[in-house]
Amino acid sequence: MPKIEYWTGKLQQEVFQTKQPNIDEVIKIVSKLEYFTKRQMETQSPPERVIAGVDFGDSLDMLCDLGLVK
Repeated sequence: MPKIEYWTGKLQQEVFQTKQPNIDEVIKIVSKLEYFTKRQMETQSPPERVIAGVDFGDSLDMLCDLGLVK
């Protein structure tokens, strides 16, 4: 998450520490944040599939395929 923290800091700096933020720069930074947060979310298991730190995602998918769980 260092890149997310970096770009969040850049956004705060551009928005709050300049008299008139550059909208093109803000759009660029937001685009970077969207990209890195999406990648971070893709690398993490959905929280409802993780119980006590164990990912039951594959097991749940198999049960769904069998029609035993929705």
